[in-house]
Amino acid sequence: MTFSLLILAGCATSGGEVVEDHADRLTESGVGIIAEGCGLAAQTGSGVIVAEPGQVVTVAHAVAGASTITVVDDSGTEFDATIEAFDKNSDLAVLRVAGLDATPLAVGTFALGSAHAVVWSRDDGVRSIPIEVTKQLNITIEDIYVEDEVRRTGMELSGEISSGDSGGAVVNSDGEVVGIVYARSRARPGIAFATDSAELARLLRVRPMDPVDRCF
Repeated sequence: MTFSLLILAGCATSGGEVVEDHADRLTESGVGIIAEGCGLAAQTGSGVIVAEPGQVVTVAHAVAGASTITVVDDSGTEFDATIEAFDKNSDLAVLRVAGLDATPLAVGTFALGSAHAVVWSRDDGVRSIPIEVTKQLNITIEDIYVEDEVRRTGMELSGEISSGDSGGAVVNSDGEVVGIVYARSRARPGIAFATDSAELARLLRVRPMDPVDRCF
């Protein structure tokens, strides 16, 4: 998948220390995603509980084509999940998870500067990684099924983001979700990309349901 982008801004601001006060709440809101049904191995990713209990946002490409989806909370407890919204253009999905009652994070306002990425892996569980939001972007990219060229807004991140961290939350200094990680750069070590809070807010408001039965 390739994309081009227009940089809108590029000066970082300070103030990331405040997020440390929210460390426990951040990890409680982070989850892991295990999606089975495409290929021999399960697809894994990260997710975050947003806006209301039991509502998880992740990347659409992590759950596309899945026959079963399992959400893993920060204590390692597993829950069955269903897809409630799915947007192939923004690469975002909403999952509904009964019994997942951790406190959700609010959707915040985009800002440059210090932040955290809340991500999950099988080995380490949910963890919070310090990052920098370095640029605001207008992105031209193919949708997840590589069928149409689409445009969306996003951000460039600097930090130790791994390929399995897609779906993780970008959280600002107030402990609010301002983006969802969807990729890291193959050409530039330490650089990753996320959709922003405008795309996230639209997903939660419009609740699109594009075809979900095709594998990514």
